[in-house]
Amino acid sequence: MLRAAAQWLARADLGTLDNEAFERWRAEDPRHALAFIRVSDAARRAAMDGAEAPAVRRSRKVDPTRRGAIAAGLALFSLGGGALVAGKVNARDRASTPVGGMRHVDLADTGALTLNTDSAASWKPGHDGLRLWLERGEIALDIVANAAPVHLKAGPVGARLGPGRYNARLRDGLLDLVVLRGEANAEGISASANASPVRGPVALALAPERPLARALSEQDIAATLAWRSGEILFVDEPLSSAIEEYNRHLVRKIVIADPLLGGLRVGGRFVADDPSAFLRALQTTMDVRVTPSQEALLLSRKIS
Repeated sequence: MLRAAAQWLARADLGTLDNEAFERWRAEDPRHALAFIRVSDAARRAAMDGAEAPAVRRSRKVDPTRRGAIAAGLALFSLGGGALVAGKVNARDRASTPVGGMRHVDLADTGALTLNTDSAASWKPGHDGLRLWLERGEIALDIVANAAPVHLKAGPVGARLGPGRYNARLRDGLLDLVVLRGEANAEGISASANASPVRGPVALALAPERPLARALSEQDIAATLAWRSGEILFVDEPLSSAIEEYNRHLVRKIVIADPLLGGLRVGGRFVADDPSAFLRALQTTMDVRVTPSQEALLLSRKIS
């Protein structure tokens, strides 16, 4: 029963709590409400312990109830009159964007966060700096001078980021981190990888086994920064890759009906959420036919 209560707290901490489902669970049995109060109290005590000096925390044993609550992801609630009143302790703030959207978030003394299309991130302060989770998509992060470190995490890996400018994107389960300016230290990787701090400009593909670094050209940097101004930049890109990138921003997707078109090379700067100019360029310079339908924009070869 305590485990179930802790799971409800964890869902609240992640922003996935279904209030109606929680109320049904709480009303099923008076012991459910009591279990929730006990876990909430453990959360409050754990949060108070978090403010103590490190030496005090190390010397104190954690009882099983508190340990389970901490592992679940703590939040504090007060209950009254059958209603759930959110009063979170150590809860994350969260932001997200729909397909085609963009959102800017002020991170107070840390800097600023920008979310690209179809993206989600959450964050909360920690004793050693801001903790930031990239849950989906892509973000840009600007950390001001003299700010505490930002611990960026995506799945099992992450990086400790100092003041500077960064871009992070989830690609096929990997964290693609572009250090435009500043210093990054990989976290959550194998101890045998012996990862050293890196300074920008450089790109890191972060995986649990080891981070892989690659140099950045001026064109790479321009392409990385383009989305911040609502644009998309292609430099001698295969059409198949360009379409995949464009479709991240589009509700009505572009579909290559003729696979032979996928190898065509394209380039140019376009508006990210409006492919009209991009499609016109394909029609006029590459003999590509664009057939719009209600569901998609189909690309095929023109018949001469």
